[in-house]
Amino acid sequence: MQAHPVSHERLQELAALESSILDAIPQAIVGLHNRRIIFANNAVKDTFGWHRDELIGRSVTVFYRNRKESSEIARYFYTTLERQRTFVVEFPCRRKDGADILCRMRAARIGERLVEGRIVITYEDITVQKRAALELERSREQLRSLSAHLQSVREKESTRIAREIHDELGQSLTALKMDVSWLTKQLPAGCTALLEKTRRMAQLVDATIDSVHRISTELRPIILDDLGLKAAMEWQASEFHHRTGIRCDMAVDDVDTISRELATNLFRIFQGTLTNVARHAGATTVKVRLKQTRSELCLKVADNGKGITVQQIEDPQSFGIMGIRERATLWNGSVLITGKARRGTTVTVRIPLPEEYMPS
Repeated sequence: MQAHPVSHERLQELAALESSILDAIPQAIVGLHNRRIIFANNAVKDTFGWHRDELIGRSVTVFYRNRKESSEIARYFYTTLERQRTFVVEFPCRRKDGADILCRMRAARIGERLVEGRIVITYEDITVQKRAALELERSREQLRSLSAHLQSVREKESTRIAREIHDELGQSLTALKMDVSWLTKQLPAGCTALLEKTRRMAQLVDATIDSVHRISTELRPIILDDLGLKAAMEWQASEFHHRTGIRCDMAVDDVDTISRELATNLFRIFQGTLTNVARHAGATTVKVRLKQTRSELCLKVADNGKGITVQQIEDPQSFGIMGIRERATLWNGSVLITGKARRGTTVTVRIPLPEEYMPS
């Protein structure tokens, strides 16, 4: 059966439709034949400042900053399109007025095979978008640096206050306790009311000494500075069990080679996970593992509670989780939180080790 030839009017309609489709696309589009522009849509005016009629027959190098860069992108285009139908790349370009822009370029060959360099390229100006992304990332880095600085200042101040409370108040209270004890011994046996008063004074001094010890320890556990991270974590687990009744199964490697700042950060992350367990998990046991490999530290805290949900993990008001993640991020670390209903929650924190901390 012989096919009917396409009428001239029909060809004109198809050409008009093709032109309308091209001009409806907001990105600049050009067609190339042996690196020469054979068609372009109206959007080249917005993107590059060229009227499309000015471009017909010109080399596509008018869109690039210099001959070296245009040769580089041409080589990349044609080599890639020999192997695949389409691809996307970001590349610096230049407008007619000389302004430099960054474009996301989507190239496709015309036909099943690359013949005579016939390709179509879409140019999307992403200069503003990229600049905004860089500014956002720069702001995030500045906020992280500020957060790290504030945490460092806070830890130093907490350490100073803790030691002053422990040393100065502790010494004064100890001296006061000795004076009360001496005074008690000086009173005659018949002074019942005064003896009872000194006994209560001694009890109050003892309670105050315990409070001073607890406050200074919460500000900065001296054991962390004196005995290291492992001892501090084991002490914290014991305190946690004593306070909540939740048992901690501990398996912690000796990691005394790491810096004081990193040890403090890991200890605070550990404290944060235990706080979340006490507040939300409804657990009876917690398994704690801290392991050092050649390249990283891995802290894993798993409870047997009700299990965290995806909504709770992603909740922007989950400040405990946010604090754990922020502390890990400051050391280029990662945090993975998983939970199963009635089977508990697991928090896994991985901190890459700088080369000077890696075992030989």
